[in-house]
Amino acid sequence: MITINPQKNPKALVVWLHGLGADESDFIPFIKSLELDNIEFILPNAPLRPITMNQGLSMRGWYDIKGTHESLNFSYQDESGLIKSKDLIEAIIKKRCALSSSNFKVFIGGFSQGAALSLFTGLSSNLEISGIIALSGYLPKNIKYSSPKHPPIIAIHGEGDDIIAVDIAKNSYLEIQKSEDFLFKSYNIAHEVIYEEIIDVKNFLIKNI
Repeated sequence: MITINPQKNPKALVVWLHGLGADESDFIPFIKSLELDNIEFILPNAPLRPITMNQGLSMRGWYDIKGTHESLNFSYQDESGLIKSKDLIEAIIKKRCALSSSNFKVFIGGFSQGAALSLFTGLSSNLEISGIIALSGYLPKNIKYSSPKHPPIIAIHGEGDDIIAVDIAKNSYLEIQKSEDFLFKSYNIAHEVIYEEIIDVKNFLIKNI
């Protein structure tokens, strides 16, 4: 687990979750490019687990995924894996908050599988989450919402995403699009991150701190 901008009493805390097969260091350049020195960022590692989509090979993943790289199986959802990873993220947040003498806002964000877990955790947690950032992800099914009022959410997707098709992402967000604090943006990109998203995320955090 990597911490960027560690400080005793940060303005806010962001827990950032990497994608399938990546690790804690994957988004260090992205986080540093935000230039938000008053925010502390925690980048945890997903546990090593066999991933069905990759012939059962072990890699870092927040939960299991079936299908192939060309056709992910979104009809299947690894509920157990999602819940265990949610518990892990909540434990990280609780431990960090206990070390501070002041209250600060907590955000959860991530890319791809990390984005999906961010939404799952942020919308079902009993902890007070101030915002969710989902890059190239989707909303998992059957979420038991912690409250009728959703935290602010920004979801950004590539119109040419060949891993998680933009239509799959859009359809997954239908049930939360009614929220006045939900923003969906798309760019003419694949399953990747571009500079414009750095600006989007920075503006979202500044607005909601």
